[in-house]
Amino acid sequence: MQYEGEASAPHEGFIHSALIYGSDDAFMDVALPFVEQGMLAGEPTLVAVNGRNVEHLRSALGGEPPGVTLLSVDEWYETSARTRDKSRRWVTERAGSGRARLMGEPSWDVGKDAKVRDWARHEAVINVAFADLPVTSICPYDSRILPAEIVQHAESTHPHIAAADGLAESARFEDPHDFCRRLDSEVERPEGDPTTFLQFNLADLRIVRRIVTSMAVATGLSGSRADELALAVNEIASNAVVHGSPPATLRIWQGDGELICEVSDHGEGIRDVLAGQLTPPTQGIGGRGIWLSRMLCDAVEIRNSVGCTVSIHATAPRFALA
Repeated sequence: MQYEGEASAPHEGFIHSALIYGSDDAFMDVALPFVEQGMLAGEPTLVAVNGRNVEHLRSALGGEPPGVTLLSVDEWYETSARTRDKSRRWVTERAGSGRARLMGEPSWDVGKDAKVRDWARHEAVINVAFADLPVTSICPYDSRILPAEIVQHAESTHPHIAAADGLAESARFEDPHDFCRRLDSEVERPEGDPTTFLQFNLADLRIVRRIVTSMAVATGLSGSRADELALAVNEIASNAVVHGSPPATLRIWQGDGELICEVSDHGEGIRDVLAGQLTPPTQGIGGRGIWLSRMLCDAVEIRNSVGCTVSIHATAPRFALA
């Protein structure tokens, strides 16, 4: 088995494929040759997959060979934006003048619609964010446990589908902008009344931060995670006041295992469907608020209708508030 972009077929830029597998053997039939061919080509290879798949690869490879990094999902994955950022850094630090390989299998939080959409957007955005990188990437999807919706996301966000006999073009692949726009259209306000409702202006941002921090701590987030959530909400709230139109409002819900903070204003909205998804340039100070929020939180979603609404999701271990 030989993949486009490997030693026998030099290729510039990013090659992004999905492996949709329904058995352990189907995973190994693609993953093992992918790693072995990277070793033969001298291409640094990072594999971050579920623990069972890590152990199968480690057993077949006789350990962790030089140039190969085998990690479980929990050892590599953070928020989607953080994971994307450190994956890019890993490649640029190791690829040199050659290519590198990535195999990543995120842990889909089935049942949490916002987080599922967030990781689906991540898979689409990678096609833009990594377009200039010399990387061959395969993203495994276990069809035994993942719902059909997520498998369809895989087909829509990966230009190629990987199988034991090589790569085939995905007939469902969508332009990343179109895909993200479609997912944005599915975002809705949480059901029920919010626990907190506040209209605010620039002078009230300290109150916004205090409320978010207090609720985050009460729902079980550690001090640092509570501070990160407060910072993320503060960035979005600042944008709402400075760039939007009044009134600006904060709503907070205690959802199913998560805290949802929603900031709204009556401005023109955020029309860039990739807003905050790509690392901003080092020069200049604008355009970092949404990016920082994505780095810090489990999901950030934008809804444009009457004005603009940004919802920020953080996993909450417990709900201690009455």
